Amino acid sequence: MPPAATARAEKTAGRAGWAGTMTASVWVDLAVFAVLAGIAILGFATAFGHLGYLVAGFGGLVVGSAVAVVCALFRVAMPMAVLAGIVAYFLFGTALALPHEGLLVVVPTLASLGDLATGAVFGWSDAVTLRAPLEAPPYLAVVPFAAALVVSLVCVSVAVRMPSRGRRATLRAALIVAGPTLLLLASILLGTRESVFAGGRGIAFAAIALCWLGWRIRSSKRSIATDAGLARRAIAGSAVVVAVAVVAGGALGTIAAPASSQRFVVRDAVQPPFDPLDYPAPLASFRKYANDLRKTKLFSATNIPNGTLVRMATMDSYDGIVWSVTGPGEQTDGSGSFELLGSTIPAPPLFTAGATSTSRFAVLGYDNVWLPTLGYTDNLEFGKSTGSADPRQTVRVNTATGTTAVTSGVSRGMTYTVDATAQKIPNDKALKNVPVATLAMPSVTNVPDVIASKAEEYAGGSASAIQKLRNIERSLKKLGYLSHGRATDPVPSRAGEGADRMNDLLQKTPMVGDQEQYTSAFALMARHLGYPVRVVMGFKGHSSGKGTVTYTGDDVTAWDEVAFQGVGWVPFFPTPTKTDAPKDQTVKPKLQPQPQVRQPPNTPPKADDLLTPVKTKDTKPPKDKTAFSLPVWTYYASGGVLLVAAAVFLPMLIVAARKRRRRRRRARGPGDLQAAGAWDELVDTFGELGYRVPSVATRRQTAAALQAQSAEQGIPLESDALSSIACEADAAVFDGTVVSDERSSQLWHRVEQIRTSVSTSAGWLRRRIASYRFTRSRKPGAASS
Repeated sequence: MPPAATARAEKTAGRAGWAGTMTASVWVDLAVFAVLAGIAILGFATAFGHLGYLVAGFGGLVVGSAVAVVCALFRVAMPMAVLAGIVAYFLFGTALALPHEGLLVVVPTLASLGDLATGAVFGWSDAVTLRAPLEAPPYLAVVPFAAALVVSLVCVSVAVRMPSRGRRATLRAALIVAGPTLLLLASILLGTRESVFAGGRGIAFAAIALCWLGWRIRSSKRSIATDAGLARRAIAGSAVVVAVAVVAGGALGTIAAPASSQRFVVRDAVQPPFDPLDYPAPLASFRKYANDLRKTKLFSATNIPNGTLVRMATMDSYDGIVWSVTGPGEQTDGSGSFELLGSTIPAPPLFTAGATSTSRFAVLGYDNVWLPTLGYTDNLEFGKSTGSADPRQTVRVNTATGTTAVTSGVSRGMTYTVDATAQKIPNDKALKNVPVATLAMPSVTNVPDVIASKAEEYAGGSASAIQKLRNIERSLKKLGYLSHGRATDPVPSRAGEGADRMNDLLQKTPMVGDQEQYTSAFALMARHLGYPVRVVMGFKGHSSGKGTVTYTGDDVTAWDEVAFQGVGWVPFFPTPTKTDAPKDQTVKPKLQPQPQVRQPPNTPPKADDLLTPVKTKDTKPPKDKTAFSLPVWTYYASGGVLLVAAAVFLPMLIVAARKRRRRRRRARGPGDLQAAGAWDELVDTFGELGYRVPSVATRRQTAAALQAQSAEQGIPLESDALSSIACEADAAVFDGTVVSDERSSQLWHRVEQIRTSVSTSAGWLRRRIASYRFTRSRKPGAASS
């Protein structure tokens, strides 16, 4: 055999599976890839916590590998294989990643298809901004499935398409290992500081990869005529080395694993997406609930423990104007951060568990982003959503403060069940020698000077923190009076918690205000003394037993909480209950008579002075609520249909355009090139229909092989139809005469007749598969006779 033919034979022998079979060495490569990818997928355990990620990850590994192998065996071009992978992603993603959204678990629905698309695009960013374990939103489960499918599709395609011997063998081996390596890095970066046998998995991964790379690169340099027994012994020896490396590496890695504090994960460097500063300060709306919504039914609750307060929002930063829920730019020990969690919510870092309860809430006239809850929530389950957004995907929980927000809004019709644990509150005697907790608290700025003087005056000389705080609490309750500023209250009371309102509260006589003012003053005084304190807004405690109690705006209240070391946040209630405040006792100065001064004459005002600027209401016409609008499901349905149509027809159109361009190029030029192009077009048609076209053969040999396959498959074809065209093409290319355009046109006409006949006889399914295939066997005139 000539050297050129030998080289082509070696290349063909090293190529895996394109002719319908795969060598044993390629199966070894795929097995090593599967083991490496499996080790990488195990790393997602810290991010997801439940075993569902294993089904999604290994399912994506199987689906991607199957698509890559099938496309290679049927000689589907790589772009078409990628589109096949996308179709498989949406076809199998519901069953493997989102079974709870599928019809009968496995059949895709509009919801599951939407989450598959959303998870592939946004799941990666949400996975590092939300707190582990990642249970919500549902599309987060798509992340390991999509990652494993993409990596397996690319790496297995490389393994079965690229030659395992020759100049590109080293590149092939590197690409096969690169995919699992990226998957391993993704599982680490998307995870948490905790790890799953990090050292053992890492060393085992490196040992397997390095041993296999050494064996693969060395074996790629051997001749294809290497003794089969030697090859088997090499494979067996490599398997032993890999097994020893796995056991030794795993044991050593487990012992020598680094501390979790040295582990870098992306979520530590990414800010949560929810910023409470984008919403109005909760305490500023206190008078709205106390006065405007006084008789409005806000929500109802069932099975409320006796006297348990309902928490609405916790505020711990102050800017001289309002108390605010701390934003992501200033996260501290006391304030925590808002994160999207699943139904199970971890306990706060400073907490002593007390009684537990399970209560059900139903929202009536309440409209806010802050979700009313009890104590510290352990489990939160939403009922069937009645709004446009699913609260399970928009809920954010701050475990440190016990505050829950729903960014899409808490509105009428929402129902949810709360499993909560109350903070155990010891008595003052037990707290006498307990110091306050050492926490980094958010900033408190623009505090009026009167706070410092009153804090020292009210706290007294006690050395105990609890006693100083009780002294401040008792002083405010003793000296102050309660007034919400209603028309029926004995004395007026101005709303607000800013610095000027604090001056009014503490300097004027009598001291008049409500929970908004007294809790603010108490918190500022406690912060002046160096105590970690926060303001909580919520609703008064009721006892519903197993019945239902309805909360109105008149039930709104607020209190303070101070953190004690090893105990938790202890509540304080500085608001007085006395409402019979005396009138202002301030003595007005007597007016001193002034000498009369001649006044200037009156002048009529100018016309412009009679005009005063006024605010004009928006004169835009109201939106017609009765206008026709399509339901939301139609958009999802249309999107799903368009997506399926694009996945089916777009690759077909691309392949058709490339085939049209290929035919036009082959039909141009001199007559001999047109004749050779006609033959190549005919051979490519057979190849796209699934025929096994010899890679190294003359035209006559190729014609004989294709003729024999047609006979085996029962496709009618004249006995010399292909051989006559092969002979005529050889004559046009090699006899040295000028081929006329008429002669080449006749040859093209005969080729088109055979192509049409064979395609029609091959059947509908083979024609559809052929419409996705594109082959280009050789350049015109390159074949020999």
